[in-house]
Amino acid sequence: MLREAMMRRCLQLARNGAGAVAPNPMVGAVLAHDGHVLAEGWHRTYGGPHAEVECLRAFGDGPMPADAVLYVNLEPCAHHGKTPPCTDLLIARGVKRLVAGCEDPNPLTGGKGFARAREAGVEVAIGVLRDECRWLNRRFITFHERQRPYVTLKWARSADGYLDDHGKPARISSNDTDLHVHKWRAEEQAILVGGRTVLTDDPQLTVRLVEGRSPIRIVMDRRGLSPASARVFDGAAPSLLVTEAEETPLPDGIIRHREGPALQEAVAVLLGKEIGVDAYMSRFGLPPVSSILVEGGATILSAFLASGLWDEARVITGTCGFGGGTTAPVIMGPAVRTVMCGADRIDLFVNGDAPDDAWAW
Repeated sequence: MLREAMMRRCLQLARNGAGAVAPNPMVGAVLAHDGHVLAEGWHRTYGGPHAEVECLRAFGDGPMPADAVLYVNLEPCAHHGKTPPCTDLLIARGVKRLVAGCEDPNPLTGGKGFARAREAGVEVAIGVLRDECRWLNRRFITFHERQRPYVTLKWARSADGYLDDHGKPARISSNDTDLHVHKWRAEEQAILVGGRTVLTDDPQLTVRLVEGRSPIRIVMDRRGLSPASARVFDGAAPSLLVTEAEETPLPDGIIRHREGPALQEAVAVLLGKEIGVDAYMSRFGLPPVSSILVEGGATILSAFLASGLWDEARVITGTCGFGGGTTAPVIMGPAVRTVMCGADRIDLFVNGDAPDDAWAW
């Protein structure tokens, strides 16, 4: 059907903003007349013009056809933020028909955009490819509906089910898979590991193999295992250390938070509604975080899985076998999707509902 085809184009356009617009949603817009596309646009960067603005600018200043339809995958905003309300713009430009994929869960809009459009005489249809539209913006939606970041767990396991080779760090994934991992990092606002991972693996946790911005690096280190020389504290991206340990020397610019509870409780506290990761971020002048990629070791991954405070897991299985080591976490139930990346297998698990064609990249 025409509506579904136009909405799929909106979703395709919206994905161009992945990793660049958070904590705003990814939005695409298509202006069409008699089944023909007149103009397109998408939200390109955080703080920049929204998709509707880009689309109507691309259309130009000419008169709007009376039966033109504006398609968007998310309800147009109805409040002044970094930009004026998009609903006011489409009304002013004479758009009379609006087709949207789903409602905006942000309480600043939350149905107000649709209501304002209808009051101005705009014909509004909602719910075209709703599940697909919500899945695309699952980070944004989780942040507003559940008041916590969207949590993605990621780990690599050997073919025989270990995270390391008899306790020693070992390479598991291929170069091709590493490219995808760096792309995943670029799409999230924060990345989280435990102190033991910093001590044994010394990861940098930045985006290097693809274009994109590096996430805020969060280290949950109850015992203060992380050395000041660790690459996660190299200044390449903001770093937040959550620890109960006494003060130890750290490079300038590293944020230390010493009010965390024991590790098993810290996961719930960090993501819970009462304290929440936003409280940590705002306290130190960091932006709100709508998504976290957890690349920690077995202990911290198991803590997230046990708490139930996770939304998605991406499990990479390599071809190597170790015959012993730290046992990788296991998720009960089938994967939503399995793909091969070279010789590696990548399984996607979702803690909830997902569209049949859901995939992470």
